[in-house]
Amino acid sequence: MNSRSQGWWLVLLVFAAAALLRLRGLERELPHLPEPDSYMVMQAQILREGREPDLKQSEKGYYAYPLLLARGLALLPEAKAEASAPVREHLAAASADSVRSRTLVAVLSLLFIPATWLLAQRFTTPLGALIAAALAATSLLHLEFSQQARHHAPHASFALLTVLAALQLRERPDWVRYLVVSGLALLALGMLHSGWFVLLPIVAAHVLREKRDGRASFLAILIPIAACALAWTTLYPHEPVNMNPEASWAAGGHTFHWRDLDLSGFAVATRLLWDYDPGLAVAAFLGLVVTLWSARAKWRGLETGARKQLLVALAYTMPYGLALGVYKETCDRMLLPLVPFLATLGGIGVVALALKMPQALRAGVLGLALAVPTLGAVRYATVRDADDTFEQAAQWIEEHTSGRAMLCSRFALPLASDAKALELVRTDHATRQKRWVRYQLDHLDANGAALAGARDFVPMPGRLFVGQDPAKAQARLEKFLADEKPEWVLIEVSKYTRINPLMMQLRDWASAHGTLSASFDGEPEGRAMEPALDYQDVAHLFWRLLSADAFGPPLELYQITR
Repeated sequence: MNSRSQGWWLVLLVFAAAALLRLRGLERELPHLPEPDSYMVMQAQILREGREPDLKQSEKGYYAYPLLLARGLALLPEAKAEASAPVREHLAAASADSVRSRTLVAVLSLLFIPATWLLAQRFTTPLGALIAAALAATSLLHLEFSQQARHHAPHASFALLTVLAALQLRERPDWVRYLVVSGLALLALGMLHSGWFVLLPIVAAHVLREKRDGRASFLAILIPIAACALAWTTLYPHEPVNMNPEASWAAGGHTFHWRDLDLSGFAVATRLLWDYDPGLAVAAFLGLVVTLWSARAKWRGLETGARKQLLVALAYTMPYGLALGVYKETCDRMLLPLVPFLATLGGIGVVALALKMPQALRAGVLGLALAVPTLGAVRYATVRDADDTFEQAAQWIEEHTSGRAMLCSRFALPLASDAKALELVRTDHATRQKRWVRYQLDHLDANGAALAGARDFVPMPGRLFVGQDPAKAQARLEKFLADEKPEWVLIEVSKYTRINPLMMQLRDWASAHGTLSASFDGEPEGRAMEPALDYQDVAHLFWRLLSADAFGPPLELYQITR
């Protein structure tokens, strides 16, 4: 077996490990704790029903992203369960659209791994390219978003494939390659607004192309431009009105203000990379130092083709990275398209460091470089596969309680509520929008009967916790509790709820009128004022996973005495 075939087998092994990490656990925290902005699911449901989005029912998220993936998902029939089926079957039916969307995202995100290897092969040694692929496969940032029903991981795959196609186009600018790069650019923009950036490396490849007889003409650049224009006009839903008139630019709930360009994004991006992927961050920094040092000494000695391919790659990474750096609202998911380039730098850095070491230590350096990110990925999978805090609470409530219980949280609980309990939230907009609550309301039968196994468990109406007048809101909450007489109260005590005075008043009320019977927290004490282990912008994710047991916010269950 030659070295090239060995390289392919090793990449396939890395790919298999990445697939195992991403294709397992796609039902995590469903249907009670979905990503709040998994608009792909909403889009698919609206398209399947053949109706217009209802802006009065918080469906403006339909306009947030392109419809390409949603149109494919809309072809699948609605998942259904018999009214008499056990609650677990209804939970699965309510989760089905999210699981389907996550599965599609996970499959498309896997293109990222071999594409990273192909990219790194152009700039480093075969060993460095393999390390780059492994760093991408074990990246917590990529792993987190490749299991969410959102567009960012598929976009990162197609943006990278477009850059690879642009590199090939520069080397051999024939009509076939112009058509391939145009199709990939259409798909990249068909996933996310930032797909416009892929035009830059295409233009760079066109300008720096090898000019030979029989190649495509200069006007061929119009093909990818036309492809992107087609994606923008046909794949993006266009809002009937400007829903954010005060923004400098707005679309589907996304807003932009010129005042946000204050250069603070560089610090934010650095912190996020360290929080998610410290191993990748260190390796990429080493690779950047090595690359800059080599460029200073060897730039003029590089072949013209090597310099040009570097310029094509920089035509994507530099403008995109600069855009993230100047924008103060830069967030974690925006870093995904840069991960393969950081992984390539990481491969360069790790190999360079290993070669500086004595022969006996080289294997240790390579092993450590891969062990740290692998540890993070394995810990993520372990915590993901455990019951989340809401599932733990639901099991405890079913086994140890009876009588009326109430949940105070942004999210639902994977228990079925009876018709009487659901009527309390039927007209409460915020609570009704919770996916599991909405499913139960939509599946009450003609006689108003709830799902089999339902009990008097109330998702506490969100209207109790809003209002400009704190005194009136407190009086409203106290009246509700006096009228409904709950025997148990389950309260989320995350950072999100601790900054809400009424949430804390409810906690004080429960403490004064009852006793703390159980608590459910996936992390050790001391993390209460940090955002919960959640779906994005998780502070110190890598480091917290080392001691975490479960995803989900901390919860407290009080038994109320009268």
